[in-house]
Amino acid sequence: MLTLIVQGLEYSVSAFTISDGAFGTCFFFGTGFHGLVLLIFNYNANIHSIHSSGAKRPSKSLSVINKRFYSTIKVKDVELCPNWVTGFADAESSFSLKVSKKSTAKSGWSVIPEFRIELHSRDIILLRRIKDYFGLGIISERLDRNTIVYSVQSVRDILKVIIPHFDKYPLITQKRADYLLFKQAINLLDLKVQSNIEGIYKIIGIKASMNIGLSDKFKISFPASDVYPVDRPLINFEGDFHPNWLTGFTDGEGCFYVNTKKAKTLTGYQIIMTFLITQHVRDERLLAKIIDYLDCGSIEKVSTRPTAVTFVVYKFTDIKDKIIPFFCKYPLQGVKSLDYNDFCKIANLVITKEHLTLEGVKKIKSLKSGMNSSRIL
Repeated sequence: MLTLIVQGLEYSVSAFTISDGAFGTCFFFGTGFHGLVLLIFNYNANIHSIHSSGAKRPSKSLSVINKRFYSTIKVKDVELCPNWVTGFADAESSFSLKVSKKSTAKSGWSVIPEFRIELHSRDIILLRRIKDYFGLGIISERLDRNTIVYSVQSVRDILKVIIPHFDKYPLITQKRADYLLFKQAINLLDLKVQSNIEGIYKIIGIKASMNIGLSDKFKISFPASDVYPVDRPLINFEGDFHPNWLTGFTDGEGCFYVNTKKAKTLTGYQIIMTFLITQHVRDERLLAKIIDYLDCGSIEKVSTRPTAVTFVVYKFTDIKDKIIPFFCKYPLQGVKSLDYNDFCKIANLVITKEHLTLEGVKKIKSLKSGMNSSRIL
């Protein structure tokens, strides 16, 4: 029995073969993922492991059983790269202030701050690794939405761990503005200002400038004439990307997509491979910097979502020479790594011209049918 660590996960491997492919030497492993075949490409570039950027060496292992998907995965207890954590938080986290009536409170109101990450249930392992990274918080499951939630609500824990992390490894999307306002509120809560109504109004002034502001229902209790929203910080990232930030951001917002489009070819199909990241239009400038960083891609408007823009790479030589090598060097950590692996297999079929045969198209369609939202672990 051979043990293999790939993308931060340890798999039990029963057999493997070696063959030469377009990307170099390829290892094909039979794993516990219901016969999943995994490719590892041996690029000439210096391949970094998940232990780079200060991550700790593996120590103990734990078994995680995800009954919903009928699979058992053995995971190494490896600390995530801090820059990856921030990139993933830029994509998937939220900072909020929950204000509700409380008859036993002196001010009549309760304020609960929350740092939160909500993911699909299939990424339970990744969420547990994030919880282990911070060393606090709780994970709960929302059965009605098939999601899992990591939450930190303690003012003390947020002051001790969450804020120091994001101060040292800053968010760079517009979410940073919400974080900075959240930090202001945490400092006020630490001073116990919520014990009087004046302090509650200070908190409401901060809440009014965060995220989507105050709901209509909330405004009934706190009329606009009595609330003074604080200024929302202006965020304009001008630094350099840390590669692990971009990997974390991709784990949250990226997509590896393959379109088998009908066309007038010998097989009747055209294969179009696409890598994309979609964001709110307010972060269009950040996506433009990703174009500069990766030296490829373009920005497109999303017709069905007028407030969204997408960084997209269609050109196959860019996919082959820039996108695939980047994520080989800086591995994805979540279930999306499996989509990346299938994406690599399809790229290999294109490079070897197998996509120009009916059998090759059949292979590509089979791989595509199990990617992204269609994947069942």
